[in-house]
Amino acid sequence: MSRRRRKHKKRFACGHRGFGQYCHRCAARQARNRAQLARKERQRVEWQATFADDAIDLRGLPRHIALKTRQVLTELSEGTHYWEVSGKRLHMIREVVRIPITRRYRLLCHHDGTTVKPLKVMSHEEYNPLFRNPKRLLAKLFSRDRSKR
Repeated sequence: MSRRRRKHKKRFACGHRGFGQYCHRCAARQARNRAQLARKERQRVEWQATFADDAIDLRGLPRHIALKTRQVLTELSEGTHYWEVSGKRLHMIREVVRIPITRRYRLLCHHDGTTVKPLKVMSHEEYNPLFRNPKRLLAKLFSRDRSKR
């Protein structure tokens, strides 16, 4: 058997050196990257599929907010009263209930006396101006509700 000598190593386009026809180090890195991208795409598709069962649209929310909202909605659907999840009625519009999801997000619901129907999840930036003007809040919340009927 003949020994390979250092002077016969190739320099590949990536800058690595070796005896093969391609750089095995870069090929292994590319294979890892492809596997990681495929795994992330699969996770993204699975996450998007979870939105089909939600009572309200949670697509634009961060992941932890969507999960916490689902937890609160599950508790409400199981018969838990809204005040047990720190919910409060609005002062001006008593049939609208606000439930804090986190410090920055609120779940707004419509309470008709027996059931609590979720309307929308809002950030504080979106919620505060509407809360100051109850007519605007009513128009924004119930205009979408009427269009679905």
